[in-house]
Amino acid sequence: MKQFFGSHENKRDAKGRVSVPASFRAVWKDHQEVTLILRPSFIEGCVEAWPLPNYERFQAKVEAMQEMSREQVGLQTQVYSDAEEVELDAQGRILITGYLAEVASLSDAVFFMGRGDHFLIWEPVAGKAFREASRSMAPKLSFGVSA
Repeated sequence: MKQFFGSHENKRDAKGRVSVPASFRAVWKDHQEVTLILRPSFIEGCVEAWPLPNYERFQAKVEAMQEMSREQVGLQTQVYSDAEEVELDAQGRILITGYLAEVASLSDAVFFMGRGDHFLIWEPVAGKAFREASRSMAPKLSFGVSA
């Protein structure tokens, strides 16, 4: 499957629907129906969106953990109890309401960030701040010339 790249901002309507960026929808251009799993991220303040096939690989990793360990129970809550399955509508929109909209403090705009096999959904100011903070954590290379 193709990967999700880039950052995009779109408006969210009064019903909680938002258009998934065209470059993200292009990942599924050969699929009739698109199912996404939305769940609270491990990164505070945003929601993760996973194509179902990619999410199934994530689920398998959780299920492989030591059964009934604190870590497995905690992850199972996020993977199953806090997750929602959504379909893209004919206009390429998804519905984000209730608990998940609260997790990310979503109102009238949404900021999408590609993360390879999934993407993040943020309130725009928080998402842009996270993107900048993430850049500061990345390794730096210096090619300075001494005189």
